[in-house]
Formats: sequence, structure tokens, C-alpha cells
Amino acid sequence: MQEIRYLLDRKKNIVSIEIDTFGPVNTIGETVINELAAATQRANKDGVRGMIIRSAKAKSFLDGAKLVEITEDPSPLRLKHLLLTYHEALDALAASPFPVTAVLVEQTALGGGFELMLWACDRIFATPGSKMGLPEVNVGLFPAAGGFETLKRVVGFETALDIVMGGKVLPAEFYANSAVVDILGPEEIFAEAEKWIDANPRIRNRNYDPEWKGADTPDLDKCRNLIQKARNMYTVCPQRPYYAAALAAIEDALVLPFRRAVENQVRHFAPLIADANVKNKIDLFFTVTAVAPKLATIDVENAVAVDRVVVIGAGLMGQGIAQVCAGSGLVVLLFDVDERTAQKAKQKMAGRLEPLVRKGRWPAERCDRLLKNIQPSADYTQLANVPLVIESVFEDLELKQKILENVQKINPQAVFATNTSALPIADISAKSRRPEQVVGMHYFSPVPMMPLLEVVQGPRTSPAALAVAVACGRRQKKTCIVVGDGPGFYTSRTFGVYVLTGFFLVETGLDPWEVDRIALGAGFPQGPLDVYGTAGGRIIYHAARFLESRRPELFSVPETLTRLMAAGYVGAGAPCFYKGDRQPDESARRYVAVNTSLPTPSREEAGEMLVLAMVNQAFLCLDEGVLQDYFTMDIGAVLGIGFPDCWHGPARYVSQKGVEATVARLRHVFEAYGLPCFKPAAEFDRLTACGVNRGLI
Repeated sequence: MQEIRYLLDRKKNIVSIEIDTFGPVNTIGETVINELAAATQRANKDGVRGMIIRSAKAKSFLDGAKLVEITEDPSPLRLKHLLLTYHEALDALAASPFPVTAVLVEQTALGGGFELMLWACDRIFATPGSKMGLPEVNVGLFPAAGGFETLKRVVGFETALDIVMGGKVLPAEFYANSAVVDILGPEEIFAEAEKWIDANPRIRNRNYDPEWKGADTPDLDKCRNLIQKARNMYTVCPQRPYYAAALAAIEDALVLPFRRAVENQVRHFAPLIADANVKNKIDLFFTVTAVAPKLATIDVENAVAVDRVVVIGAGLMGQGIAQVCAGSGLVVLLFDVDERTAQKAKQKMAGRLEPLVRKGRWPAERCDRLLKNIQPSADYTQLANVPLVIESVFEDLELKQKILENVQKINPQAVFATNTSALPIADISAKSRRPEQVVGMHYFSPVPMMPLLEVVQGPRTSPAALAVAVACGRRQKKTCIVVGDGPGFYTSRTFGVYVLTGFFLVETGLDPWEVDRIALGAGFPQGPLDVYGTAGGRIIYHAARFLESRRPELFSVPETLTRLMAAGYVGAGAPCFYKGDRQPDESARRYVAVNTSLPTPSREEAGEMLVLAMVNQAFLCLDEGVLQDYFTMDIGAVLGIGFPDCWHGPARYVSQKGVEATVARLRHVFEAYGLPCFKPAAEFDRLTACGVNRGLI
């Protein structure tokens, strides 16, 4: 299949290069690279006046490397050859004697696709709704086709560093202040590209032009300080080698000319493909994008179409739920105790969105459309014909039951979705006239940023109600997992045991702030004691007590947690382990209840215990039927509760460590510390009986 079409308008003497690779999005593989090089040679031979690069795909201009092709033969030598070949193709296009432009019509240019534009294109024309970025770190790699070196000329060193290390994808408008990107409407964009070619017949590629005035670059000392700051932030976990490799390449380039700097990226990049943790990251990408949509099987034919939703509870979570619903095109009735409170909640949402528009991260039109879809209210009669009601009040069983009763009196046909993080759906719907209409839609904070939606199927939830919840979540661009009912479902109980283990480690004699540092080094995005302060100690404490009351054989509340609660050290504005400036608050130490009868684990063992606590709890969820498969286990753990993505998830962790080795470590911890959450799950016994030690997922 031809992946690049050469379309020459002989009258205008302008050639269009149309990208159309196999698959739903355009990706870069050996065929694209070879055909791009051939098209450049042909354009030079034809003596064209200019080139326009465009895509035949509706939403994708060019979205990075063809990962399937790369992972079929994960050889560093082969990857090095492929990258250097791509460099040569981009270099040849940049050196062509005619101006080169790219046109995006509400399309994405990611990774190597964005690098093509940054290196070889003299001008980029994009419509509102188009996006560009370098998200490679999200799949365990980093931009190695000149991404940082070419981007820093456009947006500056510090901003480019932030985009590369954060794996960010931004709207085209973000780049509009540069001298490279123009934002135009779709009806005029191609004509303007041709006019620009006419007006710039002898333009020299900016990456080779010493006189080109781009973004300012700080002096070497400032650049090195920024790199060191990034190292301190991103490289604390050794199982994420791509961050260290990216920063090494960026630092090397400080004293190298452009072409050598780009070639040097390959030296740091190619070995990554053979790293087991990088393979985990790439596989997780495929799991989320290709496997996840097939896991949550729903009865689409019986699902009620949803064009409007009611969100009850206009606190921070309710505001986030309203935002993602409205952003997906749904009309949202936002309810609270009175309309004034709901109106204030909408104003707060607008205040949080305004900086995104001001900084170019959101188009103003997107913000306006979203806010117009939100209608504050307190009039329950408006619920009469709404197909979906999402309740998001605080965790109080009686309150949730009362709201459910009021909703079903007015609209018994509505699907009632509760955004509970721990209360069983069976309990919430116990007094309901129509428990089959009740389902869990567990969002994660902050709702607009977190990709996961945990849909909880109660014992009497109907297939139709389940389908409505999953379909609505997918419309919001959430990755949906379906789990069974029970205290804490899957994610909350698994995350809860991580936080509680952090407190138990402190009680063995480890320094509280060292426990958080150990957690970051193990790959968690936030330490357990930091979670306690930012999420709010009251929430953590009451959730722990609830889990202990329902599952005392698995959960016990550390004495330190009780002492902190009694002393008012609960975070969220009150004292905790950290001050407002993120410095340790030593006064919290007095409430730590050190158990001198317990051994103090090494730093390595403590990090392993934090991981094993979540792993074992995930497998216990399989024992109980809360989970049905390993894919759901891994997706939910990484996307929802911060299990280290360098391991892919609990199931892959066990696959790589081995069932026998995992059980041995769990038994050791259980016997040494007596913590019930470390007693090995029965699933491990079943796997051993079947002769399975590795290869679970």
C-alpha cells in the first residue's frame, strides 16, 4: 500500500504530499520514511515552487512512530538505523530549494509527526481544533527526531523542556505566538498556504539559518540549572530510564551543532527499546487504546440515548463531572442545595478554565461552548425527563439513599449513577424501588485530568443501566472499566491499602518523609503521607475505618492515623506532614506511634512493600469476583490509583517477578510484620496449581 501520495498541480507548480498510512491514524514506519525521501527527490527533480504536506485522515496528520512495527523487532540496532534514515529524510526535505508547508485541518500532529513539521517545514498552517505535541514519554520513549532541538527555537528552552518531559499535547493556538504557526479557518487555509509559498520563494530553513530570530535561549548555566531541576523531578524512579535518557541528550546538545545534536539523540534513544520497563509502558499504551474498549462489553441496543444529564452535588467532584459531561456536548443541569450555590460552582469552574484560555492551552470557543451547556438549578421537577442522574455528594449512606428516593419519585425511569468511592451499590440501592436502575460511576480527582472511570455493577444493576454509564463515560473520553460491587470496589480498597501501608512503615521506625521519598523512587506519583494531607486526612481516616468495619480480616487502622485525626492534623488546609511551602512539618512527628517490636525495613524492602500491598489487594479482588480479568486489573491500577506505570500493572508485575517469587515475598512480609493485607491471595494458589508462574498478561 502506498502511504504517501505525490500530487503535483502542474499549473501552479505546487506539489501536495498526502499522508495516508494503514490504520485509523497516520504513523511513521519504514514505508513512510522511504516514500517521504522519494517524494522529496521527485519534487527537486520536478523543480516545484513549493510543497504542502497534508493528511487524508480526518483527525490525524501524523501521530508518531508505528509502535507495532518497532516492537515486532525490538532491536536497538534496527531502531537506530530507522531513526537515522528518518533524520536523513527530514534533512533532505529541509534543504530543498522550495518552501515547505504543513496544513492541519482539526488534526493531530504528535511525536515524529510534529518533529517533521518542526524540522522540515518552513511554515505550519492549522485550524482551531488542531493539536500538536511530543507525548513520547507517555509510552516510555522520548523525541529522537530533533524534537527538543527544533521546538526550543519556536517556544524557548524552558517551555520546550516542559513539553518534552511532560509528554504534552497542546492546541495549535498555543504555538500561534511563534513565527512558525498560523491559525486559519478551514475554508481559507490551503489558499493561504499557497499565498505564503508565493511570498517566500527563497526562504531558508530556520534550523540552519544563523540569522533566524526565534525564541530566546538562556545562557548555558541557566539551561543546566533547568535540566538539573528536571532531573530532580523526573528521574527519582530508576525504572523510568527514558527521562534520564532524554535529559542526557538535551544536556549533550548544549554544546553541539544542530545536526550532531539530533544524531546524538539516537545514541541515548535506541537502547531504550530493549528495556523491560519501556516495553511495559508501550504495552500499557496498547492495552489502554486497543484492549480497554473491548473489555467493558455493554448492551448498546438496550441503552437509553443520553443527551442531558443531571449532576447532583456541586462540590469539587461534582464540578469536575459537570465539566467533562458538558465538554462532551451534553446539556448539564447542575444541582446543589439551592440555585445560588450551584451558580457559584459554575463561576468557580469558569475561573479555573480562564487561565487555560489565557495561556493558549484551550481555544476560547471551547470554553464558551462548555459553560453554555451547564445550567445551575435546584428545581427537582426538572429531573422529570432526564435519562441520567449522576449523584456526587459526600460519602454519607443515608444522604445518598435520600437523594435516590427523591430522584426516583420524580423520574423512576432515570439511570441513577452514584459517584461513590467506597459505599457498596447494594447498600445505596437497598431501599430503592428500582435497584436495577442504580449503578456506580466512580470518577477520580481531578475529574477533567484523570482518564479512568470505574463503573460499578451492583448485584441488581441492569445491563441497560450499565450500558448507559459506560457509554456516557466513553463519550467523555474516559477509559472505562467495569468492576463488581463491594466495600471500596477495586480501586479505592487497593489505593487505601497503599496509604495505610505507608503509615505502617512509619510505625516501624522509618522517617515519615523518607517513606514518601521511597514511594516516589518506587514509581508512585505521590507518597502515601502526602496523599493523606492533600486528599484530606478526615476522608482517609473515615474511609479506612469503613473498610476496617466491613473487612477486618484485611484492613486495620494504624494508631498514627487515629492520633493525627484526634490532634486535628488532617491536612487540606490544617496541619499535616507538610507545610504550605511543601517543606516537612516536624511537629507531626509527635503523633507517630512507633512500634518497637517490629523490625525496620530497608529502603528497598519498604518500596517493595508499598508495591506488594497493592498487588496482593488486586489479586484478592480477583478472588472475590470484583475483578474478572488481568487487563482490567492493570488498567484500573495505573490510570486510576497511580500504580507505577513502569510495571504496566499488578498482573504484569507478577508476570515479571514470577508467582512463586511474589508469594514468597508476601509471606515474608506477612510473617515479619503481621499485616493482614499481605496474606497471599488465593488466586496465587490457583495459578501455582495450574503450573503458571509467569506470562499472566
